[in-house]
Amino acid sequence: MIEREVEVEDVKFRLIQRVGKLRESGDESEKDENEEKMIWKETTESGEIRVLVYDYKICNGCGICVFACPVNAIELGPIHDIAIGLEMPAITLDHTKCAYCGICFVVCPFNAFEFYINNRKVEKNELPVFPSVFTKINDRCVNCTLCYKVCPTKAISRKIKMRRGDIKERNEDVVGKVSVDRDKCNLCGVCGEFCNVFKLIEKEITPENINPYSDLLIDESECDYCKLCEDVCPENAIEVRGKRIEFEVREVAEVTVNGERCSNCAYCVKICPYDAIETTKPFDGSLFLYEFRMYRCDPIGCGACIRICKHNRVWYVSKDRGRVYFNSDFCNFCGACENSCPYDLIVVERESGNYHIRSDEPWKNSWKDAVERIIKKERVREPERRFHIEKIIFEEEEEILIDKRERRDVEIEEEISKIEQVLKIPRYRRAIERGELDREGLNKLIRGE
Repeated sequence: MIEREVEVEDVKFRLIQRVGKLRESGDESEKDENEEKMIWKETTESGEIRVLVYDYKICNGCGICVFACPVNAIELGPIHDIAIGLEMPAITLDHTKCAYCGICFVVCPFNAFEFYINNRKVEKNELPVFPSVFTKINDRCVNCTLCYKVCPTKAISRKIKMRRGDIKERNEDVVGKVSVDRDKCNLCGVCGEFCNVFKLIEKEITPENINPYSDLLIDESECDYCKLCEDVCPENAIEVRGKRIEFEVREVAEVTVNGERCSNCAYCVKICPYDAIETTKPFDGSLFLYEFRMYRCDPIGCGACIRICKHNRVWYVSKDRGRVYFNSDFCNFCGACENSCPYDLIVVERESGNYHIRSDEPWKNSWKDAVERIIKKERVREPERRFHIEKIIFEEEEEILIDKRERRDVEIEEEISKIEQVLKIPRYRRAIERGELDREGLNKLIRGE
């Protein structure tokens, strides 16, 4: 027995398929602390439960899942309207067509899907095809603030382990001076989050200028000139004239990356002055505009491309051009901007996909075909449906129709013969050419009157 249904809770849609004989577990209120998103407490006897969870608030309408779906169970919504404020899911899923294979879950670059089999959350690398993408921090990291400040999806977090206020030792009645070598300082923000003496001025982050800070100010009213800030500065840009307290500063913070939130935009790679973080993108490709049609672009009234690109922040209003433009360094070529543009001014081309395909898995060719469709932006072809319509004509009716056609043909031939006989006479031809013989007179001649 197969049962399918859909449940809606807040911003999530749960597509459920039950196969086999079902029995309910004993305690419906039981919760698994390690799986906060567990959906039910039912188990199967010689069967299976599959659950596909779709979070429409994460989804940006890129349409990659539409191309990947092997049964055309996913349809793209009005992405332009959604981009400019329409509150609705960017895709619709037909749970009666869905194969519950999990391919949409695998290929989604923003993790808008979750996939469960028998109440166990499936990881992407368990399926026949999975993305070969990552964002990782290496040992050159100084745990500064830059990457976590610029990350569009808040996938990078910085845990503060020590601040100056946590250290009890302080200097008393010490007069000193704090100075910063502006040539050395790269506005990494370590000092600002360690001690209140340093005030970093934050500014708007845009794709053309991603530095989160515009300046560093010093407020010595709170300073005891302990010289600890000299130790935390990775560039040795701070110099304090004062008295060092007896305290050893070790690790002041720890930077980590949440892979499920990461969109592989490479903001962190671009901003890091220490080459301490690296990432790979799900696709290699190109992004361009139809420049000769850009007079149609209205960044103030529309701005759909800017709004829809919430995970990667590729688009911005260029002051030089007076319209929207992009920084392709941050693009993962998902295609949401192309779908959102009402005038088809944007083209996203995918050249290859960074996916690992298991060679020993069943259905591997079908999964490989799905990746190819994503790159080509093609949907799966459904079998052609042909209809045969039989025409039934009764014999008597057919004989009557044939007889009528034949009689009409004979009448037409007779009329043509009479006209030819009249036109063979020269004086009648001249009379027709001069307009002396009107239609009525010609008809009388044909009738022999």
